[in-house]
Amino acid sequence: MEKEESSKFIQQVFSDLVKQTVLPGFKFPGGAVSDRNLEASLTALKEKNRSEAGRNRIVDFCICQVFALSEFEKNYLSTKWKISHSFGKRALERFAASTPRSRYYEDQWLFKHGLSREKILEKNRSRKQHPLFKFIYPEYEEVTKKRMQGKEVGFYVCLVSTLLWTPFSPTCTRCLNVEKCKAATQRKYGELYRIRIEEYNKKH
Repeated sequence: MEKEESSKFIQQVFSDLVKQTVLPGFKFPGGAVSDRNLEASLTALKEKNRSEAGRNRIVDFCICQVFALSEFEKNYLSTKWKISHSFGKRALERFAASTPRSRYYEDQWLFKHGLSREKILEKNRSRKQHPLFKFIYPEYEEVTKKRMQGKEVGFYVCLVSTLLWTPFSPTCTRCLNVEKCKAATQRKYGELYRIRIEEYNKKH
């Protein structure tokens, strides 16, 4: 995987795991500190493995970190947790110290939540392989969507020239035609409409 793809993948896997097992309302922190920790972790995982930090290894790393979080007090994640706890030096040491025994307990914990390493990997692989995934938020459409925004003619510009409404678009969110456009998107691009909502709900 390329650097940007790896970063998005590790964030998604970690966030999904936390939401499903520890804190449903969890949101992955953004910003420069977060980016630096993620990059350092991915680099270290790659170096330790002497190859690319592939999806399987990233999934194993995230499972190790979230399992560790699950053993802390209930409010730890929402009140005391910092990005470096799960993506820092100690996190890497924790992962390096993994044994077949620790993996067994992780697998039992996953099973309790209806998960497995294979399911997590497949879920995220399927998401990336969906042929419409790249159109969930076509940012290049923002310029077109801003033309005559909120007016009737603007709606028809979008209808002809864009893939219509997406919850990730700030322009769509502010538009007065949003409900009409959502209905048009559902009629015209049903599957794209579905996966846009699905992805948005996973992140909010």
